[in-house]
Amino acid sequence: MRLSDEAWRQAEALVANRLGLELPEHRRADLERGFLRACRACSMSAPERYLAWLASLSDEHPAWGQFASCLTVGETYFFRDRAAFDALEHHVLPSLIASRRAERTLRLRLWSAGCATGEEPYSLAILLDRVLPDRAEWAVTILATDVNPRALDIAQRGRYREWSFRDTPRWIRDRWFHHHGPERIEVDARIRQMVTFAPLNLADDGYPSVVTNTTAMDVILCRNVLMYFTGEALRRTVARLRRALAIGGWFLVSPAEASVELFRPLAPVNFPGTVFYRNDSVSVASPPPHVPAETIPHALADLALTVSTTSSDRASPHTSVKSLQEEPGEAGAHVAADLQRARLLADQGDLDEARKLCEAALLADRLDPEIPLLLAAICQEQGEIPSALDALRRAIYLAPDLATPHFLLGSLLIRQRERKRGRRAMETAISLLSAVPADEPLPGGDGLTAGRLLESARMYLELHG
Repeated sequence: MRLSDEAWRQAEALVANRLGLELPEHRRADLERGFLRACRACSMSAPERYLAWLASLSDEHPAWGQFASCLTVGETYFFRDRAAFDALEHHVLPSLIASRRAERTLRLRLWSAGCATGEEPYSLAILLDRVLPDRAEWAVTILATDVNPRALDIAQRGRYREWSFRDTPRWIRDRWFHHHGPERIEVDARIRQMVTFAPLNLADDGYPSVVTNTTAMDVILCRNVLMYFTGEALRRTVARLRRALAIGGWFLVSPAEASVELFRPLAPVNFPGTVFYRNDSVSVASPPPHVPAETIPHALADLALTVSTTSSDRASPHTSVKSLQEEPGEAGAHVAADLQRARLLADQGDLDEARKLCEAALLADRLDPEIPLLLAAICQEQGEIPSALDALRRAIYLAPDLATPHFLLGSLLIRQRERKRGRRAMETAISLLSAVPADEPLPGGDGLTAGRLLESARMYLELHG
């Protein structure tokens, strides 16, 4: 069955406007098969009816992610593109590791953006296990995201067929994999635990954000994804990915997607058989100047330090957060400046300084839930999970109706393999978000809207059900 020319034109316009994806004519036969597969998955036989139904849905509806997965190719395998992994092993990761050892900051953050069924992030985990003999002493984040919940489910299980190992040396298979029945090969549990899988549509604007753990990345791999986007969606997506890189971070796309002009101001770095792009520049948005503590009136500082988190301070479930914060002009401006500066530093990867600013702001204003919320995200990126959990509980105590800390708590608990508690927190976030207009920005969310976070929360529950 083929789409009529009219249905094809409708699909082109709808997919470009809502997903930012391009439907090139030369791929029409493949795309029509994917389109009809999506129709059948929703029990619809008429393409026109399916298009009309999609058009009636909000951008955050899970059906859009499922539709996008039917239009893209999720083909991948372990250690795909040998030249890229050789550059990672012999140049990129050693330079990052040496720099962090010199700084005495044992932390690495890697992101496989568009991870499909998980072979790429697991390859990164195996590589890090090889080049980092003291890995137990490091805070290592390997984030793996995709728009397709079915692909993420396969990835999380970590079980693959022989075809996924077509470019994998035998000695790697013997050391980091185990046979699981006659036809399945399973990733070693220790390697699986290094990778965090999460739903994310790269065409959306919900990143970079501390809430989705998509800031301050040392390495971003986004291969064979950008080729599907329209020109405008491509520019917006690349701009977001650039902002997600820490200073000194590395960015990799497939050879067909490489573009010095598009990725500017990232600097191209040539290695044998591949090109990486490096973030050598300071963020365009400079942090606001730090206001010395001495400029805060002493009486106000003393008053702030005497505020305690007793039951009388707790926000009632129906109290606006803003009503709790009657900030006294100068002191409030100081706290706001410190908080904004902490966000920018965290985005650039200077987590230690960002944390100091957050802790200072928390001493000056004990009632603003955005401060412990940002502190929790920073502690999480530093690998200090107990401190992150404490900060999240404080944020929830101050603003129980704020969905963002419940979402962060749920995602963190799920990553810690505490699925039951994590699901409860995520269900609370969904309940709160359902009562908020979809286009409303969330406090402490870096511009993330309620609709985008609601979509992510629902996908988390689907993925970790």
